[in-house]
Amino acid sequence: MDKWLTHNNFAKVLALVFSIMLWAMVHLDSGTPVDSTTLAQSRYIDNVKIEVTGFDEDKYVLYDLDPSTVRMEVKGKRIDLTTNFSDYKARLNLENLGPGTFTLPLTHELPPGVQLVSMEPSIVKVTIEAKETRTIPVTIVTKGEPADGLVLGTPIVAGSGTVDVTLPASEAQELSKVEGTVDVTGLKESVKGKSVKLTAYDKQGIPMENAKISPSSVDVDIPINKLYKNVPIEIRKTGQLPSGYILTDIEVDVEGVVLYGTKEALEGISSYPLTVDLSRYNGSNETKYVVDLTPPEGFEKIEPSSATITLHVMPGGQKQLDDIPITLKNVGSMYDVKWIRPTEPSLSLNVIGASAVLDALQPENVQLTADLAHLGAGTHTVPIEIHLPEGVALADPNISLSVDVELTEKGSPTSGVPVEQPNPSDGTQSPSGNGSSHGSPPHQEDGGNATEDETSGNGT
Repeated sequence: MDKWLTHNNFAKVLALVFSIMLWAMVHLDSGTPVDSTTLAQSRYIDNVKIEVTGFDEDKYVLYDLDPSTVRMEVKGKRIDLTTNFSDYKARLNLENLGPGTFTLPLTHELPPGVQLVSMEPSIVKVTIEAKETRTIPVTIVTKGEPADGLVLGTPIVAGSGTVDVTLPASEAQELSKVEGTVDVTGLKESVKGKSVKLTAYDKQGIPMENAKISPSSVDVDIPINKLYKNVPIEIRKTGQLPSGYILTDIEVDVEGVVLYGTKEALEGISSYPLTVDLSRYNGSNETKYVVDLTPPEGFEKIEPSSATITLHVMPGGQKQLDDIPITLKNVGSMYDVKWIRPTEPSLSLNVIGASAVLDALQPENVQLTADLAHLGAGTHTVPIEIHLPEGVALADPNISLSVDVELTEKGSPTSGVPVEQPNPSDGTQSPSGNGSSHGSPPHQEDGGNATEDETSGNGT
């Protein structure tokens, strides 16, 4: 012990202990506390995101929140100044605020033991605008082409085909369309239920970033079909009605058909022939029957596959029309024409039809023509083509008519002896032209031979 007391180092340590004790006693006696802030540190926290609270996003849209972050200067003990930036918060309370422009203070939340020195900015200016919702039909556009030999049908949107678009009221009037795009490049078969994302566009065709679309996507069916063509029906008649009856109308429940086939086959067809059989008349005013529609040769499919035909038939009255003019067609300019039989260019016909139609029927409503194309000099028997108005038929459907004419070269005397030679001219001459003779028209029974096509059915 004596050695320790006399040792130099021990004496120094002992002096230091007494010095500390004296310093503490002096300060405690003076009542001056130790300032804990002398141990605090300061720090800057950058890019603290402003959190908006109390805002009704369903009714309003928020503008002009710029900047959207703040810079905080804080101070505190090292142990309290955490590096977890999520503990530092800046808030903007918009509760109970409606449309308008406001300048509002920011509030803050800090970790325990940390104090705010400053915050930049500490106030912000914001604009609140009401939203408007409109219901808009969905438009689906396609890009690309299906595989060769196939054609794209019309895309079908599931459900109602509409969506709700919510926008700030100031932008709602600029809304033009809601559109989705489908790529059909190389598709070989139809696609069902494809989800398509939607975009709202303004009247200039620019996407509207502030638009909220509900739902934001729709399911779309994409039909892929073989090449097709819509063509009208061409009615052709066959068979005959019983004597004394007149066909007033033919009604078909389809106006056209859709034909599927190759590009070459489709380019070569302009109508679909539908044959109506008049012999299927069953005695009633309206006779209905169904016919199967079959694709023409070279086509794969036809839609629809059947059609309903209605024959409108009624008993016909009878009327004799006298002095019906006969017109000659394609008379060569180098020939004169002489009428041999009949001696005048007119005939009489017995026709049938509805009473109201017959009452109004006049000889000039009937067309009788004889075609002299390719006939040379000489005497010729030429069949007469008969064209009757709708709803009028020949009383005798089997009757045929013809005329005898003599063609002579202009300036040559008529010989009455037929001389056949080619005549390529295609002019048209009235039956009252040069060389016509005058006499009594023949009786109905003296008529010549007409084609069966022109005398069957309604005579057209």
